[in-house]
Amino acid sequence: MSFSEWREVRLGDVIEINKNSYSARDNWDYINYLDTGNITENRIEGIQYLDLKKDKIPSRAKRKVNANDIIYSTVRPNQRHYGIIKKPLKNMLVSTGFAVINGKNELADNNFLYWYLTQQHIVELLHTIGEHSTSAYPSIKPSDIEGLDIMLPPLREQKVIAATLSALDDMIELNNQINKTLEEIAQAIFKSWFVDFEPFKDGEFQESELGLIPKEWRVGTLDELINETLGGDWGKDVPQGNYSEKVVCIRGADIPEIAKGRKGNPATRYILKKNLEKKKLSGNEIIIEISGGSPTQSTGRTILITKELINSFKEPIICTNFCRTIRLKEDIYSSFVYSLLQYLYNEKIFFLYENGTTGIKNLDITTLFGQYQIVIPSKEVLAEYHSMYSEFLRYVYESGFECNKLSEIRDTLLPKLMSGEIRVPVEEVV
Repeated sequence: MSFSEWREVRLGDVIEINKNSYSARDNWDYINYLDTGNITENRIEGIQYLDLKKDKIPSRAKRKVNANDIIYSTVRPNQRHYGIIKKPLKNMLVSTGFAVINGKNELADNNFLYWYLTQQHIVELLHTIGEHSTSAYPSIKPSDIEGLDIMLPPLREQKVIAATLSALDDMIELNNQINKTLEEIAQAIFKSWFVDFEPFKDGEFQESELGLIPKEWRVGTLDELINETLGGDWGKDVPQGNYSEKVVCIRGADIPEIAKGRKGNPATRYILKKNLEKKKLSGNEIIIEISGGSPTQSTGRTILITKELINSFKEPIICTNFCRTIRLKEDIYSSFVYSLLQYLYNEKIFFLYENGTTGIKNLDITTLFGQYQIVIPSKEVLAEYHSMYSEFLRYVYESGFECNKLSEIRDTLLPKLMSGEIRVPVEEVV
């Protein structure tokens, strides 16, 4: 197929945006709702099931999605809250913060359009347009997407290009699914050991304020295992004066990706040298988010920092000032404390320790760490769990690092395939 068959078109001529909206006439009993913060680079972190008869429905829950619709956040495009919904759930709605994009039949393939819109230079262009909007934050309109120019191959070649890129994405998704399974296994092991005490059933137990617990264990608080909690830093976006030390700064929104060994999209910042020496992260430390959340998602997302994770970045790592670094009294405590914090987050305990009057929720870690009673295992059990969990986490991070490599290959190929610099033989693909 000749490159001469490619043609430059205005994107608005081959797509439709926000074609279908929900109304009371649909007469649904429930919805499955996806907000903008719950999808990043086509990876969904959570969909809310809401009963229309009893739950408060977000006012932004309006956009209907069909199979293969593209959803693209119109707020801060560089945060990459976009995806292509292959198999939407029944009664699925997405936020009005998304543009829902669909290619016109026989003109543009949705999968091809998805890859076009996710190119780095397109994301940056849309973000630049958003920065010149009148909104308080970078925001684009559907017309900004429609106004883009695209080199469009014939439909069959579009599908072949999309299939080539999707094959790499499928390999990445397989690793993601393996990691998800490992995370579920890890949570089950933690509950078995430290909530149900199943491996210790044949040993002696003793009475405590929290009921029967294994002998030589005790009731205490997290503060007894923590050496200190340290605030983060934000610094400057470019070197300025003494703000000369380049760092990777992890924010709450970055935590879900980086906790899987993925690089995510953390910010590059410049901080003071004295702050770098004090705040840079080292192995067996935990980052916890203390500000943010939503009505259905508490604050308190966490990452256990390992040497392998540190070595995966070129610059030192710090956390933002909306997070805290937890430094433990002993390294062997880190796996238990991290697993416990994940368990409390999943059990929605952190909702009980949130405060804030300005619309931003804050996690009261002083009270949480100092007053919430936990069962503290013996040192021997903590050491055994740390040894086992460290190996488990190493595998999770290695799987994430492999995803990073595949992503780099995909992202290198993407602009070359989209521009026609590299061609895929159409006749070899069904």
